[in-house]
Amino acid sequence: AREIAHVLAAPDARAARGADARGRGVAVVASASRGRAVVTLSGYGEPPGDRVRQLWVMRPGAEPRSLGLLDGDTPLIAVGLSRSATSLAVTVEPGGGSDRPTTEPVVQLALESVGFGE
Repeated sequence: AREIAHVLAAPDARAARGADARGRGVAVVASASRGRAVVTLSGYGEPPGDRVRQLWVMRPGAEPRSLGLLDGDTPLIAVGLSRSATSLAVTVEPGGGSDRPTTEPVVQLALESVGFGE
């Protein structure tokens, strides 16, 4: 809760939301100055079988970097985001997660509107 409050209280905190045609989505509140974001999924339910949802940060000319596993609609605090980050993506991965994405993103959100992507 303290980490979430830290991001929300940042002077440059900005929010963005992306949704698919079925109304499922991802919401982000991010602070570029603090290099952090609070990420929440909605409407996706549990992943199938022993799969997990994994959050990735995308940057130009770099491999996707894992930010952790999402647990249902529990917010995930993404830390260590550089200003060059252009988007966040969520993939469905084998239990325990992957070193790099093995599936296409189920949702992806551009970060330009929340102060990243410079």
